[in-house]
Amino acid sequence: MPRVVDHEERRWEIVLALWLVIAQHGIEGVSLRHVAAEAGVSMGRIQHYFGTKHALVLAGCTALVDRAYGGYQETADAAPRERLLHVMSQQIPRDDAGRMGVSVWYAYVAKSINDAAVRQVLAEARRGAEDECVRLIRAARDTSAEEALTQARRLLALADGLTLRVLVRDLEAAEALVMLEAEVGRV
Repeated sequence: MPRVVDHEERRWEIVLALWLVIAQHGIEGVSLRHVAAEAGVSMGRIQHYFGTKHALVLAGCTALVDRAYGGYQETADAAPRERLLHVMSQQIPRDDAGRMGVSVWYAYVAKSINDAAVRQVLAEARRGAEDECVRLIRAARDTSAEEALTQARRLLALADGLTLRVLVRDLEAAEALVMLEAEVGRV
């Protein structure tokens, strides 16, 4: 009797291996051979699921964004303020796994400079986060769309800066979270 293969699980295992390779060697250090070794599969298996290195890298980028969005979806029943705080704080690395995830995100940010497909995925994700922040700010208080957009951009810029400081261990995650909470409270 043939084994039943969960193709989505296999794809996910390969993407996780990709992220580990990116965290260790950067995107430029990614090769199908490195990812295959990390995933414990053949290069042919990776080519079967993704085709090319670029398709794999792009799939990893999309999966990173989808995973963040999935985490946000889990806050669907929360108040607008709590959802806004989640958007702002989800990127702050709180442990080694979070630090790895953020380092992979920044590797994709660097890749987006010369890769239009990666740039498009990241730009859409950032626009989506900005639009959602505007919506949440307006749901929490009566303000114009223009004012909410200004506040959303300020909050997102603060979150980006704090994330970078936590990533380079210049600031503790707890300190960054307290600052974000205070700023969200002001909005």
